[in-house]
Amino acid sequence: MKNKIGVGLLIGTASILALAPRAAFAQEGGTTQLEDIDVIGTTPIGGDGLNIDKIPGNVRSIKGDALRSSDYATVQEGVAQQSPSLHSSDVTGNPFNKEIFFRGFQSSPTVGVPQGLAVYQNGVRINEALGDSVNYDLIPSVAIDRTDIWTNNPVFGLNALGGAISFQTKNGFTYQGLEFETQMGSFGRYQGSAQWGVQKGPWAGYIAIEGARDGGWRDFSESNNKKVFGDVGYKSDKAEIHLNVTYADSKLGVVGPTPFQLLDQRRRAVYTGDQINENEMGMVNLQGKFEVTDAWSIQANAYYRKFNRDGVDGNDTDVGPCENNPKFLCLEAEEFPGVDDDDRRLWVRDPVTGKRVRNRWFPNDESKFGPGSTPGSIERSRVRADQAGGTFQATNESEFFGRKNHFVFGVSYDYGKTDFKGWSEICIIPGNLQCIGTGQQYYTQIPGGITPVDITGTNHYVGLYATDTLDLTDRLSATLGARWNYAQIQIADHGELFPIKPNGQRAGPGLDGTHEFNRFNPMGGLTYKITPDITAFGSYSESNRAPTPLELGCANPNVPCPLEATLVSDPPLKQVVTRTGEAGFRGKHEFSGALVNWSAAVYRAENKNDIVNVPSAITGRGYFVDGGKTRRQGVELSGQLSAERWAIYANYSYIDATFRKGVRLNSNSPAAKGGVIQVSRGDKLTGIPDHQLKFGGAFKVTPKWSVGADVLVMSGQRYVGDESNQFPKLPGYGIVNVNTSFQATEQLRVFGGIKNLFDKKYATYGTFFETDDIGFLNLTDPRSITPARPITFYGGINMKFAAEAAPVLVTKY
Repeated sequence: MKNKIGVGLLIGTASILALAPRAAFAQEGGTTQLEDIDVIGTTPIGGDGLNIDKIPGNVRSIKGDALRSSDYATVQEGVAQQSPSLHSSDVTGNPFNKEIFFRGFQSSPTVGVPQGLAVYQNGVRINEALGDSVNYDLIPSVAIDRTDIWTNNPVFGLNALGGAISFQTKNGFTYQGLEFETQMGSFGRYQGSAQWGVQKGPWAGYIAIEGARDGGWRDFSESNNKKVFGDVGYKSDKAEIHLNVTYADSKLGVVGPTPFQLLDQRRRAVYTGDQINENEMGMVNLQGKFEVTDAWSIQANAYYRKFNRDGVDGNDTDVGPCENNPKFLCLEAEEFPGVDDDDRRLWVRDPVTGKRVRNRWFPNDESKFGPGSTPGSIERSRVRADQAGGTFQATNESEFFGRKNHFVFGVSYDYGKTDFKGWSEICIIPGNLQCIGTGQQYYTQIPGGITPVDITGTNHYVGLYATDTLDLTDRLSATLGARWNYAQIQIADHGELFPIKPNGQRAGPGLDGTHEFNRFNPMGGLTYKITPDITAFGSYSESNRAPTPLELGCANPNVPCPLEATLVSDPPLKQVVTRTGEAGFRGKHEFSGALVNWSAAVYRAENKNDIVNVPSAITGRGYFVDGGKTRRQGVELSGQLSAERWAIYANYSYIDATFRKGVRLNSNSPAAKGGVIQVSRGDKLTGIPDHQLKFGGAFKVTPKWSVGADVLVMSGQRYVGDESNQFPKLPGYGIVNVNTSFQATEQLRVFGGIKNLFDKKYATYGTFFETDDIGFLNLTDPRSITPARPITFYGGINMKFAAEAAPVLVTKY
């Protein structure tokens, strides 16, 4: 799998090296950089360049060097620390696989999480075609030039319920020189990167290579991550064209939540393993910006993206030895109406012959597996996805009745085709809790049971959008805009992975179907310059997201699925619609050699037909339902103060995320009656802390030596599964990170630091589990959490070599 995508793309990126001879580069290093950004692209493809003070929302831009300035290990951690209402959550126990919450809306690499953010790289929507998940481990972090974080804005298309994140990468016009960096840290962490950019007349090239290995501080959590990004660009006074290529390959140990009682015995413990995601991605993107006249310009892109994923997830199971004959396996089905407690409608495929055989259980060989071994289940999945599409956009800067006016309209098309296979395999769980596969693939014939699949899902997404910003006066600007989204999702079922019933009938219902969704989403807002340094803003907007192939294929409570592995048939889900209003102020001041940037905002986002993932009666399986109305509202405060030798910042956020309508949901909560809880209006959404406070700074002790620190304080949050708010919250926490940097020579910088300085024991995610699923553990506490990393040390060196000065052609872009 690895070589098919990699070879072709690496040949393409290698051609960049032939553009010009080797150059040198130098750039001042530091622990914290607070840079001012005044112009922003107002659409996913960008290129239109509007003053950020005319945006009627609390948009935030972060320079790429700032994401690396405090040596954040991942993209998620970098953007989270520097944004008031954005935080990262560690569900899977892997630093590369963390998910993001923005204003209470989720963006996650975990398949099965309802996604509330649209994410772009150079104008390409990188939400995966199967479930709109976002694999942040595949983003070339070293190559990021800037990150724009948008609040709710329909122009950014599907999934922009809470907002959108747009990553723009470097190129040979924005970065010249040569840079190497290497770093080592606790728990077997090794990472390194190299980047090189050069301009030669109207041509420029850039390439970045990075890799990381993390030994994992918990059992079975080792990771490897490799990425390559390259860009070839051409610029004249009328046009700028870029061809960029991305390749990424990762193998991540995703260990997940672990029961409290096991963690009390040993903090590194894992509750069943292995759980491994192998991701590979290649993408080619052609971008262009053209000045047609003094007033009109065109922006366009076309892309192709290939994504492969192989998943292994070892779990406990409701399958076990039959009570009447323990040599055979049965499904514990006491919660299924009309089904015997020990149901033998469980079929197994022989791993050698491939034929259906009796569901025989391996004798408990204590010399091989140890005492007390129990059956388990390995959920295996295989994804092969192709995505392609493009955007055409036109921008006009003509005055309107003598007033400045910024008008943009565009059309986008995204195509996705995903081949998906998922199946379950019997395993043996010995005392070390690492599943030992038997090769026996299995399924059941019980309604609501376990079914393998082999499907192809096809997405067709079309968007038409327009936005206009008009200066009504010298101080007052108005923005009006809208986007029409159309989504067609087709699911083709290719049949089960092996013979099902003796009479030839299928064990479960088919998945074939076509679903269509469309919506017109408006927006409008005002900005007003109270003084030259202070701007007020306010806006209203609507966005939607269509159910994904994953959600449409996993919406039937009678046939639930393990969300990382299997899809099943569906009753239709409704699309989610979010209506958001926000207002606030922002300012920029200079005094006594210091620069101050600040912002304050309030917002309210109302969700209709929110999609919720709920568990089924079978351990490790679930399905999606319409969860009714939800609300996220809050306050954001942000401030930065920088001078010649020092800089400080502070970000605070309050998020009130609640259900706005009573609803009955399936739950694994101990408070559930018959597996169901009653959620009331006003109950808090789970997994979202009410309060977030982030602050820090840096100080130059000498012109060459800098020290810095970051502090993160988070309040408690509800356990996932406790939507009825019956249990105490997962405790809040506060952690301190410190760092230092020494510019030894003009080219060499030495740096180091400590994460979680006071070795705080905390968790960012909690849920519940069935205490009797693995009997020999004798567990009684149903709480399960993903523990965060303990104190971590790191150090590294950075080498930069300056490039020779080259003339840069200046255009309106």
